[in-house]
Amino acid sequence: MSRRAFILGLVIVGLLVFSLYRAKYGAKDTAAELMAVEAQIEDARHEKALLETELSHMSRREWIEEYARNELGMAPPRPEQMANERDLDALVGLPVDPARDAASVEAPE
Repeated sequence: MSRRAFILGLVIVGLLVFSLYRAKYGAKDTAAELMAVEAQIEDARHEKALLETELSHMSRREWIEEYARNELGMAPPRPEQMANERDLDALVGLPVDPARDAASVEAPE
């Protein structure tokens, strides 16, 4: 009986040693993963700060005007480009009634 107890004790001690070994290296792996995630978080924070700085720079009126002029070829409207509502008929023509045009296309008889 004491021999069985001794062998059982050895098996239990062996299992405990094996479990401790696995727990130790599992904790190391988890710590490494945690460090990697923390590094990703720090990179994301840095990128966020960089993007916020870029947004504040690109939201400035001066930068938008410079970009519109240089990259898009835009400029502020000249006085001759402005029109009143009264002048629109002379500039672009009379308004078109789509219902009347559709009726004239359907009845060519």
